[in-house]
Amino acid sequence: MINIFLSRPTTLPSQFEKAHGDFHAFLEEEGLVARRLGSTDYSIDAPLKAIIRIMDECKGAIILGYPQIEIFQHVRRSATVSKEPALLFATPWNQIEGSLAYGAKLPVLVVTHPHVQGGIFDHGVTGQYVWTQDLAVRGWHEGSGFKQVFSQWKDLVQRPPRKTSKA
Repeated sequence: MINIFLSRPTTLPSQFEKAHGDFHAFLEEEGLVARRLGSTDYSIDAPLKAIIRIMDECKGAIILGYPQIEIFQHVRRSATVSKEPALLFATPWNQIEGSLAYGAKLPVLVVTHPHVQGGIFDHGVTGQYVWTQDLAVRGWHEGSGFKQVFSQWKDLVQRPPRKTSKA
């Protein structure tokens, strides 16, 4: 079994729970142990310190962008008030945990619900593909496209760590 860090909100809206349960079972079938602060791991340390410790024990990370914040009326750079379409954002912890995973040089797989935006979920920001999928649909992870992306990510996770030469 290989430890991976799973970034997702502590609680999910009810329409996502069953599909996420299926995805979690899929990860276990793939030989992966999804680790999360407040779910599999608990600590007396501050959350940031605890997450760094957990990531040190992981070989990769998956960032799941579930909608957590929905803004219906907003002002864009043009200073005009917009009511359509609504803006969707994930938990800010996705941004923090994703950044920590990239900083730790872990292979990172970013999966987001449609229209979730900002930071790690914006295409082109990290230099890696952001997989967009309706995370409320059961079996979303069973499609051939996702399986190909997942397989490439898992290959990176399973590679032995590079040896660094000491000068």
